[in-house]
Amino acid sequence: MKIFNTMTRKLEEFKPDDRKLVKVYCCGPTVYDFVHIGNLRSFVFYDVLRRVLEYNGFKVRLVMNITDVDDKTIKKSREAGVELKEYTENYTRYFMEDIKKLNIKPADLYPHATDSIVEMEKIILKLKEDGFAYETDDGIYYEISKFKDYGKLSKTRVGDSTFSRINADEYEKDNLADFALWKAWDKEDGEVYWTGKLPKGRPGWHIECSAMSISNLGPTIDIHSGGIDLIFPHHENEIAQSEAYTGKKFVNYWVHPEHLLVNGKKMSKSLKNFYTLKDLERSGFDPLAFRLLMLDSDHKAKLDFTFEALEKAEKTLDDLDITLKSFAKLKENDRNGPEPEIGLKAFDAAINNDFDTHAGLVEFFRVVDIARARIKEGMVGKREKTKILDAINTMDGVLGILEGYNIPDSIESLSKERSDLRRKKNWNEADAIREKIKKRGFRVIDMVDGSYTIVKNRRV
Repeated sequence: MKIFNTMTRKLEEFKPDDRKLVKVYCCGPTVYDFVHIGNLRSFVFYDVLRRVLEYNGFKVRLVMNITDVDDKTIKKSREAGVELKEYTENYTRYFMEDIKKLNIKPADLYPHATDSIVEMEKIILKLKEDGFAYETDDGIYYEISKFKDYGKLSKTRVGDSTFSRINADEYEKDNLADFALWKAWDKEDGEVYWTGKLPKGRPGWHIECSAMSISNLGPTIDIHSGGIDLIFPHHENEIAQSEAYTGKKFVNYWVHPEHLLVNGKKMSKSLKNFYTLKDLERSGFDPLAFRLLMLDSDHKAKLDFTFEALEKAEKTLDDLDITLKSFAKLKENDRNGPEPEIGLKAFDAAINNDFDTHAGLVEFFRVVDIARARIKEGMVGKREKTKILDAINTMDGVLGILEGYNIPDSIESLSKERSDLRRKKNWNEADAIREKIKKRGFRVIDMVDGSYTIVKNRRV
């Protein structure tokens, strides 16, 4: 298994510190609003990363933070006239709904920043004691010139300059500045503050992830992932404060999915090309079509999202659904002729080459095409049928695009009634029942042999 490591800019063989447990930290959402589809590309990738590790037999402990206190959450909650906790809990719930719809496996732990203040306090006090941090009237800052390896992830040169301080959580990528570990309380924070061994105030954004990673996974982790925009300053700052605190290497493999563009442009509300998963659903799209679209690309390359591409992905899911439902019902025989190769070697090679789900999908649909060929023939060998279905289900354990759902008895009954009406050539009544089934979220597909297949209607 090979991973492109952002730190070395090389494709490296993956060697975890502990073969029994792979420790992974993924930067989660800042819950001040609905996550947009650019964020969701990263979250789908985190899921693939985990699934590939598990496919290779690793036990994985994946931690994803919930940033529920920072500049944005405080500002937005004040504007809404809602207490911070209530405000962020709402958007945390929306986030969890989104990832469930995208068939993303839950993380093993979702630590919240507001529940990790004691851990942050401990780190900040030691950094200050060891000379990496200093206190001013408006907070406690990390002095980046004291960390000799600052810039090693982003390949930023620090030099011997004197740096200004930056209190904001986010700042321009070309700024080299001492950053806030702890922000002294001011009136804009309202009731959001903590008191203890540090001055009355709240944490800076960067210290939150270090504290949540170290306290839940230990000083050194195998993989840290986050969107490419987090390399600098967020991940660079995480490294500086974590390694200064523990004296140990923070992360062995850094993995960063690229940006999602919309019609070739950066997503922006001002350009009116800013979309959430709920926007896609309101336009009638199945969330799994978005997942398939994300998988059909290299995570290290910019992906241009278009609704035309999403429509194509949804059509692919429709065809896949029909094929698999029909294949499962296909008559079996004792076919003795030569069987096609249905091994997983090519799929294994694809996904183990830096999570290449695009090449993995090629292998997946190669097997699906074999199933389609057997449907045209009207029968399949029992042993071959089992091998085909096993291969498809095994590959989908990584891809996660197949949706298991039950067909209600009422839909089965209506479909049988419609089939009987068609045999009697009562076309108008049969069509009326088809529309009734469609409105209830399913479709009936008539097969050439006179049978039918019931599938989910993705366009209700």
